[in-house]
Amino acid sequence: MSDTFFATPADVIAAAPALLGFAPTNSVLAYLLRRDIRHGLLVRCALRFDVTVTVEQAARVPATCGLAHPDNAAAILLAVCDPGHDTHARHVLDALRDGLRDNGIHVLARLHTRDVTTAGHWLDVDTAVTGPTYPYTDSILTARQVHDGHCVSAARADIEAEFAPVAPAAPVEIGDHATFVSRTCEEIAAVLVRQRTPSPSLPTRAGALITGHPAVRDAMLGLALDHPQPAADLWTQIARQLRGRPRAEALAVAGVCFCLLGDTVRGGIAVDAALHEATHTHTPAPRLALLMDAVLRSGLDPHRIRAAVAASAPRPDADH
Repeated sequence: MSDTFFATPADVIAAAPALLGFAPTNSVLAYLLRRDIRHGLLVRCALRFDVTVTVEQAARVPATCGLAHPDNAAAILLAVCDPGHDTHARHVLDALRDGLRDNGIHVLARLHTRDVTTAGHWLDVDTAVTGPTYPYTDSILTARQVHDGHCVSAARADIEAEFAPVAPAAPVEIGDHATFVSRTCEEIAAVLVRQRTPSPSLPTRAGALITGHPAVRDAMLGLALDHPQPAADLWTQIARQLRGRPRAEALAVAGVCFCLLGDTVRGGIAVDAALHEATHTHTPAPRLALLMDAVLRSGLDPHRIRAAVAASAPRPDADH
């Protein structure tokens, strides 16, 4: 969304779902802005966290996410919350503003509204100026997202459900190890490149493969560079049928694939699910998930994520 700019506070609020991929509720958002020679300040990325975080956690957000000048020339802060959170939201906005300023990032405005789905009012918490809002469905940015084929979900939970576990895949016998590796890699390539239907045993075999062979996992990322959408779909499907460490590893791969598509919202949710699975099952957190978590928290542009994957992942020959 690096070409996005806002003409009014109402535009800031209506843009939130398109920037995040879902309509935020009881949330605090920070739009990090970059300076463009021709167009002035444009949105570089948007960060969101629950309005219920502590003031101390909000103050640490800039340091935790590695936010600093000059990558972030300025910021706009927004609280979207119910009346019961108003006082705490103000304290959170204060702490976040101070943390950003300590990192050399100027906060242009701090806004507050009730929701982004219906017409209402915005409040500038520093000047007490108010004005009308409009539903995000009427936003030009939302229309552009839909036109480009991107879905804006009603809530974050709707996207999280896309990665929820389903009935687990059946166990399989590995047999000859070399044959197991080659056949599994060949089938994954066939699904991605030639749109073959995956076999019922592929999730189990793919999970075992990427868990036991990091080099093969990296090769799968290289293959995803040329086929990011089917790769994101396949690894999400695989992850949903796995449990424990294999599920966490597959979710991490899916997260990278979504980032290759520029969908850092789903990428981040997949990575969060991977780390949650590792914690919940008392298994090691995938190193790939930890790396992607740090990258996404820093607000790195999806194009730079793709360039990093391209530079580090081997490019397998999909025909063999």
